[in-house]
Amino acid sequence: MTDHPLRVLVLGGAEGIGAAGVRALVAGGQRVAVADRAAIGGELGAAVALSCDANETESVAATVDAAADALGGLDAAWYHAGVQHLGTVEQLSMDDLDACYRLHIRSPIAFARAAVPHLRAAGGGSLLFTASGAGLVVDRGAVPYATTKSALVTLARLIALDHAPDRIRVNALCPGWVDTPFNAPAYEQLGGYQRFLDQVPELIPIGRVAGPDEIGRLAAWLLVAPEASYITGQAIVADGGDTLRYGVR
Repeated sequence: MTDHPLRVLVLGGAEGIGAAGVRALVAGGQRVAVADRAAIGGELGAAVALSCDANETESVAATVDAAADALGGLDAAWYHAGVQHLGTVEQLSMDDLDACYRLHIRSPIAFARAAVPHLRAAGGGSLLFTASGAGLVVDRGAVPYATTKSALVTLARLIALDHAPDRIRVNALCPGWVDTPFNAPAYEQLGGYQRFLDQVPELIPIGRVAGPDEIGRLAAWLLVAPEASYITGQAIVADGGDTLRYGVR
């Protein structure tokens, strides 16, 4: 993807989309630090493996600094931690709302606060946050998740505007339906996994669910590809047309 290895941190890269992005980055010749609460498999090929509890802002900030120390700086950083709690305002629990707030707002801010000085020191770079198509449209029964993912999209845009003079690009990746265990709460809400599959032709205009590698490769491209060098402050939607059914704001 680049002429020389870039130093990239992926927080939330042990499995699913995050792991797929790590594999794509490593295949492209980048030096990658992976941080997660789960065990990080050696098959990902990461240069550095770090333990991080994304629920704790102190752990997030310390992990960014540790990755920069281990890699000799940072050229790109991807915040991919998240949780999916659904429900209306009457159905949600305040604990679930707090969990979404911590992982989708508070910890991304801590991540950016720690990463920006390292990216500035490198002469610029790229920040990426995994948001969601659910943060761009209004649908039923998704108050805690969609509200905080919407805030994450806005956060990315605000940081992009503030730090454009530092030559730091910031974007929000907004996947739709991806075949990972992360979507288990949504499958349950729709009546179970098989019932979800039965509804795919109605839910997704392109007629299929994405694989983690499709989204992971896109994340890697946004982080380090020269072709992405003029993209900043954007919500990059990869959802098979799902948000077209609602109208993206």
